[in-house]
Amino acid sequence: MNKEIAPNVVYGIHAVEELLKKRAHEVDRVYFESDRTSAPLFSLLKMCRKERLSCQHMPASKLDEIARTSKHQGVAAVCSVKAYSSVEDLDELIGKTPDPPLLFIPASIEDPRNLGSLIRSCVAFGVTAILLERKNTALLGSTVAKTAAGMMEHIAIIKPKNLEGLIQGLKKKGFRVVGAHHGGSELPENVDMTGPSIIITGGENRDIPPYLLRLCTHLVKIPMSPFAESLNVSVAGAIFLYECVRQRRTRPDR
Repeated sequence: MNKEIAPNVVYGIHAVEELLKKRAHEVDRVYFESDRTSAPLFSLLKMCRKERLSCQHMPASKLDEIARTSKHQGVAAVCSVKAYSSVEDLDELIGKTPDPPLLFIPASIEDPRNLGSLIRSCVAFGVTAILLERKNTALLGSTVAKTAAGMMEHIAIIKPKNLEGLIQGLKKKGFRVVGAHHGGSELPENVDMTGPSIIITGGENRDIPPYLLRLCTHLVKIPMSPFAESLNVSVAGAIFLYECVRQRRTRPDR
């Protein structure tokens, strides 16, 4: 189990149900007691699946730790320490930015310290917004906030219900989707990222998931010594973001 637990915990069947109805976009993960079954719990599980939320079943003792009580009725939901922005907020940000928008997707990030480092780099390099998967992503908790060194408050972070559909819509509006992939055939400096762009990186243990990989218009790789098998994902992400900013600052019209 991921030990990173956000302080915003909602527990109890009715409370979690209302949370999912009104603020599902703020939920990072829902935990269920493994050995407890009931119609209301099954209904909550279906709601989670509908909202594409990350769920985990665990022993009662572990759920007691998360809820900080044994009176959780078999379910507890963990919310982010920072409220997620909405897709509507993203549309507004894209419309207001004077420069071509730049979005960043750290897919399959499991280590909260890596996510925090990437958030810090995104702010440093002027990323418009960060898009996160609803599953397979580290909780937006205290470790992320600490590693980001306060930068989390300076950027919009969005967990869209349909990330794939959102990217498809942005591609139709002219966004290039650049995937950082070990099997990429292009170098970062050879891909034009001066226009509206989305950069996608993989996680610590998994590459970019197939449903996102097939949306990429370019697959790029960082040239490295044969003695180095790979880079830390937060380092690789920073390199791609710097290259994007370098291109934009050296455009002939700047």
